[in-house]
Amino acid sequence: MPELLIDATQLEVKLSRGEKLAALHGDITMPLGAITGAEVLDSKWWMRLGLRVPGTGLPGLVIAGTYVQKGDRAFVSWTRGKQVLQVNLTGENYTRLVVGVADAETWADTINAYITGC
Repeated sequence: MPELLIDATQLEVKLSRGEKLAALHGDITMPLGAITGAEVLDSKWWMRLGLRVPGTGLPGLVIAGTYVQKGDRAFVSWTRGKQVLQVNLTGENYTRLVVGVADAETWADTINAYITGC
């Protein structure tokens, strides 16, 4: 499961070695100014990802990597049994980060509180 770290300036998604291998990508750091919001996704979230280039896709087990479709470029790191958190971005290489976490609602609330300054 990706480890999320947040402070007053940035959100960092730290991946394990296995997650890096599955996603064919390293850790990701985004400035808080690029984040427009965070939300919890429903159970059919993976159906709206688009084309995987590159990464790993075993729906229901592991979904990781970069997914693209018209107007959308998502980085995904999720494994079965994890809730799904989406972080919406602007002005960055990705339009959203989709990660599997233990408590997506708490993370969404935390990220939204950081970006609104509350």
